[in-house]
Amino acid sequence: MPVLTYRAIEAHKPKNKSYKITLDRGVQLRIAPDGLRTVLIRYTVRGMEEERQYTLPREYGDGPAQIKLADACAEGQRIRALARAGIDWPAEEEARRRAEAETQTQSAASNALTLAEGIREYVEKKRRAKDGLSLKARTKAEYVAMIEPGKVAKNGRKFADGELMPLAEKLMPEITAKDIWDVYNNLLKRAKRRADYAMQVLRAVLRWHGVNVPNSPLSQETAGRDRIVIAGPRGNPTPIPAEKLGAWWLAACASPRRVAANYYRFQLLTGCRGIEIHGEKKYDYEPILVRDVDLRAGRVLLRDTKNRTDHVLLLSRQALAIAEEACKGRKPDDRLFPIVDARKTLAWINKQVGTTVQGHDMRATFTTVAEELVSGGVLKRMINHAANNDVTLGHYVGKGEAQLRAGWQTVADFIENTAAEEAARRAAPSGGTSLPAGETSALQESALVAA
Repeated sequence: MPVLTYRAIEAHKPKNKSYKITLDRGVQLRIAPDGLRTVLIRYTVRGMEEERQYTLPREYGDGPAQIKLADACAEGQRIRALARAGIDWPAEEEARRRAEAETQTQSAASNALTLAEGIREYVEKKRRAKDGLSLKARTKAEYVAMIEPGKVAKNGRKFADGELMPLAEKLMPEITAKDIWDVYNNLLKRAKRRADYAMQVLRAVLRWHGVNVPNSPLSQETAGRDRIVIAGPRGNPTPIPAEKLGAWWLAACASPRRVAANYYRFQLLTGCRGIEIHGEKKYDYEPILVRDVDLRAGRVLLRDTKNRTDHVLLLSRQALAIAEEACKGRKPDDRLFPIVDARKTLAWINKQVGTTVQGHDMRATFTTVAEELVSGGVLKRMINHAANNDVTLGHYVGKGEAQLRAGWQTVADFIENTAAEEAARRAAPSGGTSLPAGETSALQESALVAA
């Protein structure tokens, strides 16, 4: 218990010289001429003879940043108890603060980088926490593009600068909350999703470099009204409409550009990403080569996919027929689908059917069809999505090769049957708008060729 009460302490006023009064055993209050009141702790560490004195960092008083009487006495007794046990807590605390200050000084020196320099260092040195792998080349390119000026086309047209260009040459420790808000508000005029993505990148880079922006609108510690709310990524799937799926497949089978059409059919039957089939040197994506196809086992190996793992496609009969045709007469190191630009073929197919789907919509169509035919666990593994925080799927649910292959086969059969029904409808006398007899026959034959 304190020796003096709060009222008794308050009765002591400043004098011409500093003086001390006792609050508790080993705990004193020093009152300076200017009215400053500090708490002194006197203690002796076990095994040492000299008595030591420590000044609590907070001023005595009832204010928000001050230490109250009871807390001051409790802190004094804690320090004295540790000293009796041989622990010099004030000395250890001082050493810790010095080390922390040195670390901050070193950090400040290393953080004297511009945002552009910080982003370039980030993309080269950042490693994923879950597996220690570096960022994919595509991610690196997207981040760096944010601090680069817009390119100029051959016709002289200037493209927009990178989203974070206004901050590119600014030292990271000098970036303010206002700077961030200004950039974000300007980006909102371009697109909300790009504005949010730029803020995600900025937040990740600043955190990685240990840069703390006071009152940062990207910090969870900032009041909600002063914080930028970054919306999570939302997909906008535009699969082939269900009522046109059969017609789309028939048109793809009848396309005069066989290789490109087979590429899209293969993607639709497997659900893989287009970039995983044809590759992309700029982003370090390897194309499927003939040697990656095991026709006997009906398997195709996709190397180092988007989630940084290899992925095996277990081919349905229909997809295997396409792969066999693509491998015929080819060398092991040849691309499975030697195409440069298949968009003209896709445009031709869309025109025949009245659709507007793009390449990635093949994956969306596969997923949309599969969602009603197979379990969620099977679908997630077929399209190679990481389990992430799904403990059940990631740690307890096992799917064998037979289950996965059956999933791909079920989707392929559905697409083929839909196409056969469409061909039959067109061939029927009352089937509405009919194609010429020869073309209808060709479409029926194409729809069943992989059966």
